[in-house]
Amino acid sequence: MTIKSGALQVLRARLSHIVAAFVVLVSVFSATTPAAQAGQAKGAAHANTSSAGALASPGLFPFYRDTEVLIRDLSTPLRDIAINNCPSAYVCVAVGEGDGQHTVFKLYRCTERTISNFLGYGAVANSQTGNVTVRLKKQDGTKYQDIPVSSTPARVYWDPVWYIDPCL
Repeated sequence: MTIKSGALQVLRARLSHIVAAFVVLVSVFSATTPAAQAGQAKGAAHANTSSAGALASPGLFPFYRDTEVLIRDLSTPLRDIAINNCPSAYVCVAVGEGDGQHTVFKLYRCTERTISNFLGYGAVANSQTGNVTVRLKKQDGTKYQDIPVSSTPARVYWDPVWYIDPCL
């Protein structure tokens, strides 16, 4: 069986639409309430377990459900698809959940965020337009890492990070 290059391009385009539709469906069914996403107040952001001892989900506050996307419980291949296809004008943040699954936040607004339960390694894709830098900050508010606009996600070690400023 021979597939012509035109047919192959059509198959690739259809596959990318199917994957995008799946990611959207997962995000719709995975969204939680803003209070649950908010996690904890500033200063209490890095506990990796809840008071009951169970793993706590990564959180980010504030989170704007009207313009931003939260996708939880992604396998590594689905996390890679989500972070590598970060929409234009967004900052996409990937973090592990501690159980082999991942959470991806797609941020649109330029508000500094407090993070909770971001542990170990993850990634940030800065797909904003213009020359906008994402700054990751330590507990004292000083710079930890700057992430310029790029087509390639940046690897991030989350343990020292307490805040994300998407629009520096």
